[in-house]
Amino acid sequence: MNEQPARPLIDKSTVIYKSTVAGDEILLGYLDAEGRIWRAGEGVEVGRVTSDGRVLRKTAYDTRELGVFTAEGEVRSHGLFEGGALGWVDADGVVNQGGLIFGEEEVGRVAGPQQPAAAATLLLLFLPDDAEESRRLR
Repeated sequence: MNEQPARPLIDKSTVIYKSTVAGDEILLGYLDAEGRIWRAGEGVEVGRVTSDGRVLRKTAYDTRELGVFTAEGEVRSHGLFEGGALGWVDADGVVNQGGLIFGEEEVGRVAGPQQPAAAATLLLLFLPDDAEESRRLR
C-alpha cells in the first residue's frame, strides 16, 4: 500500500501567497519545518529548501536546483536568468520581483519563520509554474 505522508500543519509552516492584479491574495503553498515545499490544496510535496540556501524542485526521477537565497532575503536564479538577481523579501514578508530583466513589482507575501526560503520558493518555483500554466491555457 502506498501511503501519502501526513500533510503538515499550516500553522507551523511558512505560508506563501501570490498577489493578484485586483489586490487579492491566493494561497499557493507552504514550507514545513523540515524545509519541504508543499502545493496548497493538493497535499503534494513539490520540492525542498536546504539549510545552505538552495531551492530544489522534485522531478520524476531526481531533484533540480532552481536557485539560491540569502538569509537577508535576496533571491538569485540559476535557470533562464543564469546567476541573475530575481527579487527579495522585505522584513514584513512582502515579496518583490526585480532584477536585471524584471521591473520592480510586489508579487506576493510570505508569513512564518522561514521568510527568505518561502520568498525564494515563490519566485523560483510557484510563479514560473503559474506563468507556464497560463501560457498553456492560452
